[in-house]
This record gives sequence, structure tokens and C-alpha cells, in this order.
Amino acid sequence: MSERINYEEVIESRRYPERETLSTLRFFAVLLAVFAAFIFVFTHVLIGVQVSGSSMEPTLYGGKPNGDGTYSGGDYLFVNTLDRIDYGDIIVFHATPDISDNSELIKRVIGLPGDSVYAVNGVLYRIRAGSSSPEIVEETYLGEAWTETFPSAGDTRDYVHDGKVVVPEGMVFVLGDHRSVSKDSRSFGPIPLDNVVGVVTGWSLKHRKSLATIFGFFGFIREIF
Repeated sequence: MSERINYEEVIESRRYPERETLSTLRFFAVLLAVFAAFIFVFTHVLIGVQVSGSSMEPTLYGGKPNGDGTYSGGDYLFVNTLDRIDYGDIIVFHATPDISDNSELIKRVIGLPGDSVYAVNGVLYRIRAGSSSPEIVEETYLGEAWTETFPSAGDTRDYVHDGKVVVPEGMVFVLGDHRSVSKDSRSFGPIPLDNVVGVVTGWSLKHRKSLATIFGFFGFIREIF
């Protein structure tokens, strides 16, 4: 009668220590690669930001004023650095010292390169590049009455022609949704596309409240104004 084979002992006897070491190294290499990919995506492709200040209200909540010029509890969003900029997009961009003391700002795209933009008594007009017909920019996102006319009759800045802001090549014209408090392209002019960090993703706009709970502890969440 033949003895029953103990397969566990057979497997054990055939195991090579160096293979076990290689397997362990492979596991940690894969784990490290996954971690590195996660860090890369969430620091270079999808960047977490927190809104601070009221320039985009009521669309975005900028937090509660603390009395010292800072805010707390603003909306959390994610910015796609690879997305193509289009009309109505909310973007984050680097601000130069002559624009703001804050390093990054968040505004809405109104004009693209070659467009002409102007407002009359709170009605915003845009003439698209290559066109001669003005269109009214429907701004359903505004939460306040807006009666401004710009640019002013005496505006002599080099990008203002015939009472319109003509957006130079390689630049975009941006406005905040809270017009009475927002410092934007009305004052500092169009901003270079090279300064744009990225476009706020639609899914993070939709789920910005829950993102505060999920991503609030990450250290790479930036404050934007």
C-alpha cells in the first residue's frame, strides 16, 4: 500500500528562499509604484483646493470670516490641470504680486483669446474671435444685481479698443461671480494662460460639500481666493 503524498511537504521542500525574497520585493515595488502614482495624480493632475473668500459666491462658499482677514470652512474642489479651458469654466490661476497678495485666485472664464468683452448697465456682451456680432452672456449664476458698465470711457489700457476689452493671444478674461467684491480682469486685465493651474472639475463642483469631509485632512489642499 503506497503512502499518501504530503503535498504540503513537497511544496515546502521545493521552495527557494531567493524566490520568496524576490516575491516580497516585487510586492513592495508594486505598492510603492501605486503610492507614487497616487501622489503624482493628486499633486500634478487633480489638485485639491479650498475656496477662501467671497469672490465666487453664491456659486462657491468661501468660508466664514475669522476677523483677521482669513476664512475657514470654504468649499473643497479639485482642479484638472489637463482640461481645456472653455467659456464659463471656473479656473484657478497663479496671481502675480501686482494682482493680489494671495498666490492663487479662482474666477470664471468670460473671454478667450481674440474675443472682445464689454458690459453695459450690467449686461455682459462678448464678440467671439473672428465674429463681428455681439452675444449676450447669460449669467444665471450671479446672486446680486449688477449694473456696471465697463470698460470706462477714459480707459487707455493697451488691450482696450473702441470701448471693448480685446483679449490678447495667450490670455483669458475672467470675472468673479460676486461682482461687487471680486477683484478680477476688470481691474487687473486678462491673465496669461501660462498662469492657469487648471479647470475646476464638474464632479467636484457637484460634490464639494462631501469632499470637505473626505479630503479635508490632506496637506496638499491649497487655499484659493
